[in-house]
Amino acid sequence: MNLFWIKRVVVMGHRGPLQLSDLCKLYNEESVHTLSSVFEHEWEKQQNYNERLDLEENSGIESLLVSRKTNTGYSLLYAIWVTFRPALVKAALLRLSTDIFSILVPLTLRWVILFCERQAVFDWAGYTHSLVVLGAVCCCAVSQHHFEKHSRIITANTQAVLAGFLYRKTLPFSHSSQQQSNTTQGTDALREVDNVTELVLTLACLWSNPLRVALCLGLLWGELGLGVLVGVALLLVLIPVNSAVEHKAKQLQRTQMIIKERSEQLIKEMLHKYQALKLLTWESWFHERVTESRARELEMLRILGYLTAFSMLNSICLPFLVGFSSIGVFVLVDDGNVLTSSQIFTSLCFFRLLRQPLLELPGLWCVLKQGHLSVCHLDKIFLTKDLGTTQFTTKEEPSDGFQQPCDRCKDKHSHSDEKTDRNLSQKGSGKAFRVYLRAFSWHWVSVSWLVYLSVCAVSLAQDGILSVWTGEAKEVQGLEGWRELRNSRLSAYALLGLLQAFLVCCAAYSLTCASLRASHALHSKLLSDVLQLPVHSQKTHMRRLLQAFTQDTQVIDEKLPKHLHSWLKSLLDILCSITLISFIMPLFSLAVFPLIILFLRIQSSFPSAHMEANPVASLEHVTQCVEAPLSGPKHREVCLTHCLQALNQNLLVKYNKIHTESRAALRLDGFAGIVLFVVSLILLENETDSGLVVLALICAFNIKEAVHQYPKAVSDINMDMLSMQNLCEFAKVEKEAAWSNSYRPPSDWPQHGEVKFTNFESESSSNFIPALRGINLTIRKGEKIGVVSQRKTDTDVLVSSLFRLVEARSGAVLIDDVNIARVGLRDLRSCLQIISQVPVLFSGPLRANLDPFVQHTDAQVWLALELCHLKERVRLLPAQLLHPVQRTSFAFSFGQRRLLCLARALLARVRIVLVEEALPCVDLETEDLLRQLIHTEFKDCTVLWLTHNPLTVMHTDRVLVLNKGQAVKFDASSTLLQQGSLFSQ
Repeated sequence: MNLFWIKRVVVMGHRGPLQLSDLCKLYNEESVHTLSSVFEHEWEKQQNYNERLDLEENSGIESLLVSRKTNTGYSLLYAIWVTFRPALVKAALLRLSTDIFSILVPLTLRWVILFCERQAVFDWAGYTHSLVVLGAVCCCAVSQHHFEKHSRIITANTQAVLAGFLYRKTLPFSHSSQQQSNTTQGTDALREVDNVTELVLTLACLWSNPLRVALCLGLLWGELGLGVLVGVALLLVLIPVNSAVEHKAKQLQRTQMIIKERSEQLIKEMLHKYQALKLLTWESWFHERVTESRARELEMLRILGYLTAFSMLNSICLPFLVGFSSIGVFVLVDDGNVLTSSQIFTSLCFFRLLRQPLLELPGLWCVLKQGHLSVCHLDKIFLTKDLGTTQFTTKEEPSDGFQQPCDRCKDKHSHSDEKTDRNLSQKGSGKAFRVYLRAFSWHWVSVSWLVYLSVCAVSLAQDGILSVWTGEAKEVQGLEGWRELRNSRLSAYALLGLLQAFLVCCAAYSLTCASLRASHALHSKLLSDVLQLPVHSQKTHMRRLLQAFTQDTQVIDEKLPKHLHSWLKSLLDILCSITLISFIMPLFSLAVFPLIILFLRIQSSFPSAHMEANPVASLEHVTQCVEAPLSGPKHREVCLTHCLQALNQNLLVKYNKIHTESRAALRLDGFAGIVLFVVSLILLENETDSGLVVLALICAFNIKEAVHQYPKAVSDINMDMLSMQNLCEFAKVEKEAAWSNSYRPPSDWPQHGEVKFTNFESESSSNFIPALRGINLTIRKGEKIGVVSQRKTDTDVLVSSLFRLVEARSGAVLIDDVNIARVGLRDLRSCLQIISQVPVLFSGPLRANLDPFVQHTDAQVWLALELCHLKERVRLLPAQLLHPVQRTSFAFSFGQRRLLCLARALLARVRIVLVEEALPCVDLETEDLLRQLIHTEFKDCTVLWLTHNPLTVMHTDRVLVLNKGQAVKFDASSTLLQQGSLFSQ
């Protein structure tokens, strides 16, 4: 029956009829509803107790002199302890058993080595030793499996209980002025929930880590004596060094985040102002700006990448340093100290077990400090009266008032589910991975493989030196021979350590350089592809483009190199270890093929990385409710229901992930145990040198970590390939015409500005913008034409046709007898200028907004500003023309921004100008000034006034009336008024 439930959990997941209560029964856990009730009851007791203390203090005379201490968060921790006491006690016992069994495994392997050395005290049968090893490995794996699963369930339940209680406290206020602050406070408070949850589990490490350190030191003291103190001292010395490096890395990451935010703002501006960018032909200017910003970002990533060399040295070379220092002191302090195989194996294993708890100490201190602050913050929030109740108005709101934001929450939630389902249904494409490797460069791929392989080989050679040393020590005769052997082997061991450090730095360098090269190439290709998209296509893919430039690029920049490092290192560790074991024990090669099939079968069932249920996502639904303009008690209840439903849904997915990943991890531990059992069995049944026994057991012992890293790295890379696929898909999207081609019009084209439409029909860019149909008309040079339509879409499609935002289906548009379809887009659009209805100013200096390519002198720019009556206004700016627009845009009114666009057109000195109708917010005086300047400064140019108000084009020579993409009338305004046509309407 239990297997049936497990199958439902793994196969059906949260999309089937399986409920949260079913999973609680499966895990023998209390339901979240029960835990929430216990927590709220205990919290009310704590709150009542605090209120009684306040009353007692306020009523006493001593309260006038001494005030009670501010709340330190102990009441919240006590409530959490009472709520999760059975689970926390169980987790503590599991942690204790895990620590004991993790030490028992090396001890059982030590007995195998002693048996191979034929020591009489361990005169047991080989099969018995192998079974003891297998039993110890299984006990350690099961204990660790249950501890990790139980800890993650406690984490999920604690987050759910605290977040649910937080939602009841911080639902939206009724006053709109408080909405933004309440949203921010809610987001921060949920981060505090995560910190408190992490603190709850970190408290167990305060006693577990010292216990593990004490046990390991005691066993190492029995093997190496005073030499163990040198290794431990080295670990302790490196703790502040690691902390300093991590602190520096965090500082660089903060700087990198600032640079990244600026780059993202630039990308968002490019995408949101994409049409203006196309009309102005400023793609190359923005391409250069984005490239410069990207270069600064990659440079910071390069520095952070070089810091990874230290982390790689810490993880790969630190065990060597500790072992070398301890073993070196042990054999040098006394000539009578001769290394044995059991000492070598025990020392290396226990130093590796000792490394993790010692290096965790600085991190524990940071978690405790942050957790204490979070506990105090949450305690203060929870002690506050119910904000959602006291701040809400009692006035009944219409049903639409409170249902609308919750519908938005539901839509957002369903969109998130659709995205998750889409990710779940896809796999990392091999084609996308090959694209990345090409961007990575096959040269760097080969170098990285070679360097990583060398690192693994040197690591095995270090263990081999020690193993051979123990065998040779038995055959040495005399003190001088022992000293010579000792010095030579220590020297070789030290040289291998230096070589390993050098190779690790080379590996970090090659991975950093190659990944940055790939990031640069992929981002440049994406930027070029996006800048060549048609406007209508860019609008269609806006959301995906933002995701590609932000989330997907971040994955390729930061996550993918780390996952490649884990994948490559774990794969080579497995291959090298299996190869060496097979070399030592040829009989083991018969079991290699079945073991590989078994491992691949387990690896294929490893859960994907995207199964993670992020509890922070639930806050997005609360944020949607907070941003709602209306509120009331009913609104609060509906929002609370949706929030708790989303929280339960996340918890359900998290339970599924915990169970599937725990089962996969247990299978991998079982595989590692089988390898260790087979190796020990073959060693015990054959006459093998004890040094080779140690080497084989070390390789088999190290496989466990590698087989855990490899499936996770593969899953992460498959997930990263979804981002690669998203980037690659934009290369397949249809692009607009070439910016330049073989046909180049004369350098002074157009000289006159005559525009002729001949049986012109345009393509339709969307269902909302009609296509021009059957347009036949001629606009003479220097003519001022008014274009009138009842809908703005008609004038928009005319602009799109002239600028070739949409292409011609038939017919042609001729400018000075040159078919614009033959001309490159850059040549065409640079000879046109448009003053849009919504004037666009880009971020950056005001000087660059007028002349980004620096084709004019400062005197010419000032003259254009003076003609537009903006010279004095610009002089008032702090840095005049060099001041960034994003800081001074508030200094320009909407009408002044239109005048700045006119100054831009004055500098361009084109022969054809299009002027869209101003918005009602533009004052009449500014618009009259603009009209006057166009008539005076562009008197020899062809001007098209685009509007839907006939009164604004009465000054033009002729008027073109458009209706549903057709030219209805084209004549003088006075004639059209007399005819009583559509123009008069």
